[in-house]
Amino acid sequence: MSVTKNIANYIDSIGVNLSELSRKSGVDYSALYASLKNKERERELRADELTSICTVLKIDPMDFADKPKEQRRE
Repeated sequence: MSVTKNIANYIDSIGVNLSELSRKSGVDYSALYASLKNKERERELRADELTSICTVLKIDPMDFADKPKEQRRE
């Protein structure tokens, strides 16, 4: 799964409001929606957008990176 899909799942699970996230992160709402909610478009987050989102949510972007199988905790 991609980093963007992992972030989207996380945001859904904690109930983040995209409008508020857009205001706090400085990432345009339409970019957030296209990346995190629009399943047909499947736009990947840009590195600066990912960094801004993770800073606002106080999370480590590496937590959402796919890890090789030998590094995954089963």
